[in-house]
Amino acid sequence: MLDQLYPLRTRPGHWKKLKSRKYSKLEETQTIDLRDFSFLDAPQSTLEGLIEIAQAEAISADAKINFHDEFCKDVSPFMLLVECWDEMLPIFEGGKMNVPMQKVLAAIGVEYALGVRFVGIQDFNDVWAFPLNRRRSRGETRSRQQYIDVQTREEATDRFCDAMNEWLARPEINLKLSGKGIGWIKQLLGELLENAERHADGARRDGSWSISGFLAKREVDGDSIFVVQLGITSLGDTFSESLQRATDEQKQMISEYLARMKMLGASQSEETLTTLAALQDGVTCVAEADEDGRGGTGLMEMLHLVDTLGYTQKSQFQPQVTIISGSACINLKEPYFVGEVMQHGSKTRVQWCNSDNSAKRPPDSAYVYDLNGGLPGTAISIRFTLDPDYLAQATNGGETDAD
Repeated sequence: MLDQLYPLRTRPGHWKKLKSRKYSKLEETQTIDLRDFSFLDAPQSTLEGLIEIAQAEAISADAKINFHDEFCKDVSPFMLLVECWDEMLPIFEGGKMNVPMQKVLAAIGVEYALGVRFVGIQDFNDVWAFPLNRRRSRGETRSRQQYIDVQTREEATDRFCDAMNEWLARPEINLKLSGKGIGWIKQLLGELLENAERHADGARRDGSWSISGFLAKREVDGDSIFVVQLGITSLGDTFSESLQRATDEQKQMISEYLARMKMLGASQSEETLTTLAALQDGVTCVAEADEDGRGGTGLMEMLHLVDTLGYTQKSQFQPQVTIISGSACINLKEPYFVGEVMQHGSKTRVQWCNSDNSAKRPPDSAYVYDLNGGLPGTAISIRFTLDPDYLAQATNGGETDAD
């Protein structure tokens, strides 16, 4: 990941052995200041922050990182740091981080995975964690903490459902998932993680993934707000690269879409447009899944889940999902969020991110665009709120499920 973030790192003279680096005076120590460290809120500057960290690791003898956000706005960038931290030289020491962010990162296990120590935490009264779960490919480095590494996606989905039930059990909400709801979540999340395994590692289908998140109770304008943050990351092939292994029929469909967008003067690259195509129902790079009529629905189901649990009439807390894959950025939020069935008699949901929700028009460049730089894989960042008023009305005092 470091080589992808900072390509010069692989060239002679751009990565130095530690003994050949010059230590700075205290007042000259390289300082990296990160604000809005969130793919949800500031994808480009967040990517640039990760790039700056990779550059410092290549040439500096000592550096520190200041995280200036009051709250953790997105867990995915921190999860990406965990992915490469053990491979980095230990040049980073010290820096600033507000206590609310410390609490979240300690609760989900990032503190331990990074081998750092937070000193401001006194309690975890307003944070409920879904700790970091990681699947490693054969032969990869193990994490420092046993609970972080899981053997199967089934274990991770079980843990997520347990966490979701804990979140819904807050006294202000007082709900739980039904058996149907648990089955729905396990199926869609299992498909997403299975996709990460089989897409991110080509023919071996042994790719790595990480998933984590938390619920935080925050006071906003005198009201208690329950904010859910989730992150899913996978290093390896991007969405666009994995679709090079799609069926001939699907590759033809995507080629026709790319040609149409080029003719219409779309501003996005082929990689970004292909990534958007990958989100639609039924698009998969696994031939047997396509033949069996299964697979290719995980992302749309995930958006449906987020919309089902996270709907609120409070406009500033509407659900949001950002997908970074390679240099492609797709920011899904109102007015372009859940997938819709656009053809009579079809069950295929699509979200083409334009006012007509049509593959015959370019996507809105404010929501679908290219980044300067990119990731060697995919990061999915998710944020929504559990609104006690909405959930009480929606469930009418009963259990919440897929309906």
